[in-house]
Amino acid sequence: MLDSRTFKTAIENVPLVSIDLCLVSDGELFLGKRTNEPLKGEWFTPGGRIQKNETWQDALLRLAKVELGLSSIVVEDFLLMGMWDHFYHNSAIDQNISTHYVNLPHYAEFISKPKIILDYQHSAFKWFDLAVVSNDEKFHPYIRNYAIWLLKHMDNSNA
Repeated sequence: MLDSRTFKTAIENVPLVSIDLCLVSDGELFLGKRTNEPLKGEWFTPGGRIQKNETWQDALLRLAKVELGLSSIVVEDFLLMGMWDHFYHNSAIDQNISTHYVNLPHYAEFISKPKIILDYQHSAFKWFDLAVVSNDEKFHPYIRNYAIWLLKHMDNSNA
């Protein structure tokens, strides 16, 4: 982990590499209500940064365990959704410093909804209908884009 001064310098100067976890079950997407910036108070997928000297696989497993309490997950349960840029006008450390994430969202489809443990970064968790999320402007555009991608992919994989 970086101290706040070093982290602030990093956010000001380089993109951060992150992973979002898109959990799907019975046509619903799992979202958490964020307690920190960027997007404080928004429904968003759980996820976080890849740490220095941490493989993306280890980061995925760490995030699943720390943010969701899912310790029996394996990397092969997830499919990479591609690389996505996320730009925010603020950051976790300063309202006046923008954040750029190069995001590697991964999704996993579950037959039944897994038991999730609420973490400190979310005030609530909830499952939302993918079709609703893809069209409802109350959801952030990045989440709507994820929902659209998931609906297209799931339609193609079931055809």
